[in-house]
Amino acid sequence: MSVPLGATGKARRVVRQVVRKAVRSGPHEVKVALRAMPVDPDLVVYESFGGNGMLCNPEAIFRALLEDPEQQHLRHVWVLADPTAYASTVAEFRDDPRVRFVRRRSIAYHRALSTAGLLVNNATFPPDWGKRPGQTYLNTWHGTPLKAMGYDEAQGGRGALNVLRNFMMADYLLSTSPFMSERMYEQAYRLVNVAPGELVEVGYPRTDLQFGGEGERERTRARLRSAGVRLAADDTLVLVAPTWKGESFHTPRNDAADLAAMVDELQNRLPSGHRVLLKVHQQVYRFARTEPRLAGRLVPNELPTNAVLGVTDVLVTDYSSIFFDFLSTGRPILFHTPDREEYDGYRGSYLPVEQLPGPQSRTTAELADLVGAVGSGTAPDPLVSHRDRYDAARARFAPKDDGGATQRVLDVVVRGRREGHEVRQTRRDGRRTLMLYLGGMMSNGITSSALNLLRTLDHTAWDVSVVTGPIDNEDRLANAEALDPRVRQFARNGSASMSKTLWVSRRRLMRGQLDRISQPVLEKVDQALEQDWRRIVGAARFDHVVDFSGYSPAWTFLIGHAPAGSHSVWQHNDLLADQLREIGGRRPHFANLQAVFTSYARFDHIVSVSEALREVNARNLSRWAPPEKFVAARNTIDVQRVVSGAAEPAPQEVMDALAPAPPGHDRFVFVAVGRLSPEKNHERLLEAFALARREHPGIRLVVVGDGPLRDELTDRASELGLEGHVLFAGLQRNPWSIMAECQCFVLSSDYEGQPMVILEARTLGLPVVSTSFDSVGSALADGEGLVVERSVPALAAGLAAAAEGRVPRADFDAGAYNAAVVGEFERAIGAVVAPA
Repeated sequence: MSVPLGATGKARRVVRQVVRKAVRSGPHEVKVALRAMPVDPDLVVYESFGGNGMLCNPEAIFRALLEDPEQQHLRHVWVLADPTAYASTVAEFRDDPRVRFVRRRSIAYHRALSTAGLLVNNATFPPDWGKRPGQTYLNTWHGTPLKAMGYDEAQGGRGALNVLRNFMMADYLLSTSPFMSERMYEQAYRLVNVAPGELVEVGYPRTDLQFGGEGERERTRARLRSAGVRLAADDTLVLVAPTWKGESFHTPRNDAADLAAMVDELQNRLPSGHRVLLKVHQQVYRFARTEPRLAGRLVPNELPTNAVLGVTDVLVTDYSSIFFDFLSTGRPILFHTPDREEYDGYRGSYLPVEQLPGPQSRTTAELADLVGAVGSGTAPDPLVSHRDRYDAARARFAPKDDGGATQRVLDVVVRGRREGHEVRQTRRDGRRTLMLYLGGMMSNGITSSALNLLRTLDHTAWDVSVVTGPIDNEDRLANAEALDPRVRQFARNGSASMSKTLWVSRRRLMRGQLDRISQPVLEKVDQALEQDWRRIVGAARFDHVVDFSGYSPAWTFLIGHAPAGSHSVWQHNDLLADQLREIGGRRPHFANLQAVFTSYARFDHIVSVSEALREVNARNLSRWAPPEKFVAARNTIDVQRVVSGAAEPAPQEVMDALAPAPPGHDRFVFVAVGRLSPEKNHERLLEAFALARREHPGIRLVVVGDGPLRDELTDRASELGLEGHVLFAGLQRNPWSIMAECQCFVLSSDYEGQPMVILEARTLGLPVVSTSFDSVGSALADGEGLVVERSVPALAAGLAAAAEGRVPRADFDAGAYNAAVVGEFERAIGAVVAPA
């Protein structure tokens, strides 16, 4: 076991003792121990493509620092996925005491990430890593984008989570041009308004290799030959460099056989003196190296791509951003795109065909003709036919790739010399920034209300981000996919890094046992929570942060530690009643809500979803917060989703399962939608329905929803003889299609935060019968339905009145309602000062 470079004597012994003790306790304790070690300002860590070699911009920066006379005090750690696979790289620096190699995900790797003063990556560090105070993070990325990226891809934000997280932690984001800064960083990854780091538009260090002299080019040819590549001194080198194919970066398609066939055919069609080599993307190199037909033609992965570009005479690519680098050579570029329509269908390109700086081919024969025309000086020659496009592309995409990019990067990042270099903050467009935690993302009223709010907010005035926990099942995934596409998504994976002692104190905090934690220990827990928040969003500061769930102390305390202008937490129910509610002889929410109440001291606004509920919570929870903190904002309704859902056919098996009405009676179907839990009191509904059936045998009931009481309620329905008359339809992703087939909506709750399902029923024009509870007036005013007492006879009478057509209904203006509610939301979080 080794220790950080530079540690000596007692420091080395202490480090060994700490790490050995942590190793015995497990991987988590190791990471905690390593993060407790001091940051070493003279240690630099480099990682390229997840440890896939010493490559790209990090390599160029590393070699420049190694040679810089002013930086000889620095020590360097390179991350490799498997050091034994890069033996020549390791051997090159075997005798240099300043350079070490570590295996990715090893203890040494985590130690390096925890203690390095400067971290350089061209992709991403793992989701469990977070930048510490005192560390500087330079993300160079690995190419100007041609393919759609981030939120511009079909999968959108879910596929961009760790990239966005890394960009948010970066102090510097390296850029080749304004195009890359604006199109990739600010647009595709939505860094506008929130990213705390700076854009450094100084060109790409890796392209400096393309400006080496003849000696450098001959060294590259020699390295190719030593790797088994057949290349004569006077060959015209044609480099075929396609991107990876498939719909997922992590599971690319194996097209090595197709590439081998194409390279074979191209070589055979070209005249003697041409040599065709293949350079594949990092993600598919493992496939290509096992394809026997590529022996002697495949460029080794460990050989820097830009060194190969420096000796390339003609570049052939498809959708790879490699051509942006090659622009600075002034040599011809050909685009071989036989699958253009297919590729555009699942990935897309930022450049239209008419802006590409070279001609396209669809067949290998066409490609061979284009290669053969190079140097002819007539129109088929790409540098003649596409000269204007080539020059425009070079000025737009590679204006700073001139052989001096590496030194400009070192000026800004290492030497602190910014004058004369393009360094700027990501753009701010004047919108207010809002971050919301949405809850567990399971299908329930909170998730539905959150999705509705995100669709209703004015995104021209609000820059909205959301954060969730892991999306780890089909239900959560379906709800995540229903998020408004205009929002920025973050995810919290893993947990806060803290010792076992602190973890015990955190556990007490999560159980509401604040009095059992000493102030010094509580301060350390606070620091760990602050670090955990930075692991999610970096050093970003939002104007407003909201815990829209309000049930999880892990999240209320985390949101409460977020740097922000205001902090708000939602209350969707009578929370004291929820805390004391029993299910199966247990109070499942007692401990977690007790802890949530203790977190209220960290919030500026405690928001109930109706005025009546605000009064209840302010009265019941006055021990935890003063009355002025309690405010109200109703939930919005997604009219389009409700109406479009209602237009879809209802599941036929649901409606067919209901018995027909007896002769002489019309069938009249009630529908109830909600979680099968105690506060909804479905047992009262079943008993009232059985009572009403005595006089109205044609009535039927569909219960949509699931929950802990399903078996108990199903048994109760059987006891009441309601088979065929009551149907438990279970959880439905589209309950509105069923509601649209029914004649009346019924709600039998003892209490609700705000009964949104009543508003959905009213949107569909259904009459509503509801029991009376404090917040029912937020959805059903006098004359807009029938509100009855919370008793079986009263509810039965209400059902009978509905069957007889005696329940009033009133038009519901959902647009006006939503406009009013958005105003309530903005006032509740302090974004708008409420009128005196």
